Amino acid sequence: IPIDDKALSKLKQNIYVPMDRVGGFDPHWVEQQLYNLMMPYHVLLVKHGERLGATMTMIQFLKNHIVPKLVAKDTHELRLAHETRNRTLSIEMMLRSSIFRTESRGTHYREDYHRRNDPDWFADITIRNKKGEMEIVKEPIPKDWWPDLSKPYRERYFMRFPGES
Repeated sequence: IPIDDKALSKLKQNIYVPMDRVGGFDPHWVEQQLYNLMMPYHVLLVKHGERLGATMTMIQFLKNHIVPKLVAKDTHELRLAHETRNRTLSIEMMLRSSIFRTESRGTHYREDYHRRNDPDWFADITIRNKKGEMEIVKEPIPKDWWPDLSKPYRERYFMRFPGES
């Protein structure tokens, strides 16, 4: 793909910003903060809307105030700085999707929505970039993939979630 020298120069400048920055945040430290926020079982495994919202607030703080100030002293840290920026964005997408899906299904277990919600959530969640903002969309799966809704819930889903009666 042809690219003019001015555009190429601007791309290189944007890529190397963390190496040119004097003062800022070490990407290793930010990675540890991301790990500390996402790894507790009460965020990763047993979700609740309030906890997901609180974690989202912290992730957005990191994304908006810390990640733009990442520094790198060499190319290895430059790679990590870019990976950290991308990981922060991925975590935000995971949290937004978890907040959006108001049911429990598969490995997505919500304490505040502890059952599957059929047929409202026979759907995939898609995240789109709409004018620089995340747009979350529920895309229904084909009806021929649905289970037999005439069967009682316990027969359709023999494996139950914790706390489900």
